[in-house]
Amino acid sequence: MYNLEKGKASDSMSSGRALIVSTLVIIVAIACLGIGLGIGVYNMIQDINRECAPTASPARATPQPTRVPTQAPPTTTTDTPTLSIDGTYRYGAVAADAAQCSTIGTDIMASGGTAVDTAIAAMLCACVHSLQSCGIGGGHFMTVYDRSQGKSYAVMGREMAPGAANATMFLSGVSSREGGLSVGIPGEIKGFWEAWKLAGNLPWAELFQPTIDLCRNGFIIGSSLGFHITAQQKYYPDHPNLKAMVSNPQTGELLKEGEVMYLPKLAATLEAIAREGPDAFYNGSLTADIVKDIQEAGGIITEEDLRMYTAAVKEPLEITIHDRYTVHSPPPPSGGAVYEFILGILDGYNFDEDSLSSREKKVLAWHRIVEAFKFAYGKRTQIGDSDVENATFKMELEELIRNMTSAAYSESIRQQITDDRTHDTPFYGPTFYVNNDAGTSHLSVLTPNGDAVSITSTVNLHFGSKEVGSRTGILFNDEMDDFSTPNTVNYFGVPASPANFIKPYKRPLSSMCPSIITDSNGDVKLVIGAAGGTKITTSTALTSIETLWFGMSMKEAIDHRRLHHQLLPKEIAVEIGFDEDVLAGLRQKGHNMTMNASAGCIVQGVLKNAEKSISGCSDYRKKASPDGF
Repeated sequence: MYNLEKGKASDSMSSGRALIVSTLVIIVAIACLGIGLGIGVYNMIQDINRECAPTASPARATPQPTRVPTQAPPTTTTDTPTLSIDGTYRYGAVAADAAQCSTIGTDIMASGGTAVDTAIAAMLCACVHSLQSCGIGGGHFMTVYDRSQGKSYAVMGREMAPGAANATMFLSGVSSREGGLSVGIPGEIKGFWEAWKLAGNLPWAELFQPTIDLCRNGFIIGSSLGFHITAQQKYYPDHPNLKAMVSNPQTGELLKEGEVMYLPKLAATLEAIAREGPDAFYNGSLTADIVKDIQEAGGIITEEDLRMYTAAVKEPLEITIHDRYTVHSPPPPSGGAVYEFILGILDGYNFDEDSLSSREKKVLAWHRIVEAFKFAYGKRTQIGDSDVENATFKMELEELIRNMTSAAYSESIRQQITDDRTHDTPFYGPTFYVNNDAGTSHLSVLTPNGDAVSITSTVNLHFGSKEVGSRTGILFNDEMDDFSTPNTVNYFGVPASPANFIKPYKRPLSSMCPSIITDSNGDVKLVIGAAGGTKITTSTALTSIETLWFGMSMKEAIDHRRLHHQLLPKEIAVEIGFDEDVLAGLRQKGHNMTMNASAGCIVQGVLKNAEKSISGCSDYRKKASPDGF
């Protein structure tokens, strides 16, 4: 009885529990459904908010959206670089040749920094991450665009020859490529200052702090710096300070990619400049030490030379292409005129996406591009810095640049291009030769208010003069090698260019052409530039042509294999992987070629897409990546 009643009681209790459990399950299910619906509605509202958000934040105001970092470069187990890393952004972007520098620039931008603030902070970072190519012991050209005024200007932070320099100083056999005598008066810091005075917003010192931290706390050596540390070993016996900079202080072994580099002396130098402004470098606490560092290496730069240095702010060169774009580039002695001349010659062909739609059309398009390169480089030999020259030189250079930026003159050159064949060198009108330049680092910036900066910086050849100041930690340029020397001829028997002979306080000719292209509404369409010596100009032109006319994305244009022709030598430098059908067609037109494993040039670009998004892309050839928000 008891057991039976117990059983009935148990059955009753089990039924109760089941009812309770069932009820709880239903309640939980309803709760989960409610939460899910709530999240869905929330996300829908967020999507609506994002769609309705303004396309740009107010000028110099901190944008509200949270910044999403660019994806990290994919891991590779080979030495072959992966294709370029790009990012798509809504408000602004920075494309530098080191990922950390793109991020530092973007952080400055997101903190309310202007395009100039962003560019200075990012380039200071590049002066460390790519110290083999640029630094505060070098110089730069910078093109700045102010959207509110629809106006651009060029900052000429290019190095100058010392006051005691003369045209024949290297005829005795002294090297213009290494040692103290090869050092030009550095312009990097003064150029930054002039730009910051015009368009900076954040405190000067704030722009230096990220790079000071890198120097103090250490930074990871990237592939390019690591490669050149090994590749330049032959110079170390004669330049112990350089070897010490790139060696492990504990073991004495050369540093390698992936290891950490510390630059404590350079950190102290940067701290002084951050604290005191450019006077610390040119007329202040660092000046005497800088001069001692250079003169101990055999240089002739004096304290008076540093005080005399000026970074001029000039009107940029401007041309209109395809009746809708305006190209803004720095004037001589930069490569801006050559770059714009290439675009001007090709503009009359009305290139578009159809220009590459068949083999025949591709061959013709690339033939015309190469021919434009050759004509442009023929004119390059007549360009120089007119600031310290006589009235006749100034007048002749002004006429040359007026022609190179004239639609009518470009048309007359275009009429000389024959579509069925190429020609011998004299056909293109070279008068003289100029030395090849090298090295450099480029970055492109576009900010939320529509302003932009394109800047290319250099110490010339890799590790510049190979001289590192024992007091300051500054790696000095060898920019004197970019001048021409009288009574010399090159391998082809062509005499040196008088337009580029050395004079006191003259700036040497350069291939650098940091440029900004705006549309008919005054909005930035493309911020572009490159690093890589004489190939800078052609690579910048190619990437511009491919994005603006051939309809390629920023990434497609930068990834595209490249051609280069600088008239002498008489051959196209072809990056391996270029379309073989096109190359065969070019050979049929009489072009000679050499095949190269790399393009030898690094492009960084920012493109405003048709749907108003912003694409930033850093060249895979240097394993970099952009950043933005």
